[in-house]
Order: sequence, then C-alpha cells, then structure tokens
Amino acid sequence: MRASDLLDERGAAAIEAAVHAAERATSGEIVPVIVERSDAYAELRFGAAALLAFASGAAALLLAPELSRWLVPLQLGVFVACAWLFGRRELLRRLLPADVVEARVARAAALAFHQAGLVETRERTGILIYVSLLEHRVIVLADRGIHSRVEAGTWDAVVERVVAGIRENRAEAGIEDAIRLCGEILSERFPIRSGDVNELPDAPRV
Repeated sequence: MRASDLLDERGAAAIEAAVHAAERATSGEIVPVIVERSDAYAELRFGAAALLAFASGAAALLLAPELSRWLVPLQLGVFVACAWLFGRRELLRRLLPADVVEARVARAAALAFHQAGLVETRERTGILIYVSLLEHRVIVLADRGIHSRVEAGTWDAVVERVVAGIRENRAEAGIEDAIRLCGEILSERFPIRSGDVNELPDAPRV
C-alpha cells in the first residue's frame, strides 16, 4: 500500500468523513497524517551500496586480476545498481535497523505535529495520528491539554488498529477504525461544549 493509493479522492474523503464524525462528540481536534515513508534513509542505502561495490571489486581482483583495468567501471555499476535496488520498498524495509526506524519515525511525527498546527488549538486539545506506511509504524501524539488527563497506554489500541489494517492490506479501514476509537476516548474526557468550533481541517495530511 502506497500513500498515493490510500489517499486517492475516495480514500481521502472517507478518512476526512471519519474525522468529522469523531469530532462531533468532542472538543478535541484529530489530525491524521499519512506518509509514504518518514525518511529517505539515503546514508543507509548508499552506504550499503558502497560496501557491496567495494566487495565486488575485491572479489574481481581475487578471481580475475587480469581484468583490473575494469575495476572502477565494475564498482561504479554495482554501486548504482545497488543504490537503486535498496531504494525499492521491500528491500529498503529489510535494510533498516529497528532502532533507526524508531528514531526517524518519532522525529518525523514530532515535526508533523507542529506543522499541522496542533500546538495552536485554543485549549491544547489536538491529537495527531501519524502513519508511516513503509515502516509500518504508527505514532499517536497528544497535546498537553489531552496528555495531562489521559493515562499512559490509552492510545495503544488506536495504534494497533492502524497497524493491523496495514498488515492486512486494509490500511484505509484501519485508519478509519483508529479515528473512531480516538473520538470515543476523547468524547469521554473532552466532550463537546457549547460554542465549540472546528479549529483544524478534517482532511488527512501528507
């Protein structure tokens, strides 16, 4: 599943409708952000490609030293081919160390939180559902107005619904389920109040 597939006109409209419905019962603001990947991971791709290019040169000198004059073109060709291959989704996912993935996704989610305007709501009751498709990672970030009144672990079920949807190749449905659950949690602690206005757009961000 790619972000462009998920956020076609119909998919984006369905997610926007889910946000609109969830916010009817709460003063909280829900912002879904869906990205293809959280980082280009260029240094890992090119580093692995350079390592394989070096290894190919060493192997060529060992097995066919008479072809040493072709060493540089060989290594360059291996580097370019591997850099391209490691840019492919499935190979890149296998290349990425778990700790690097966690750090990059967390950093991208924090940046998205600020870029979405979630720190600017009147009562600091904004919440971000950040979905990074390549990494199969989901992060829920709540502003201080929510965080101070919601116990730790509350958002785990929201995360699990999105992750389950991605794994089952039904990412859109998983995100909609997560938004509905998020709305239920918020409505219990932050019910809708008289004069409440929709402070942030309901459409998903990319």
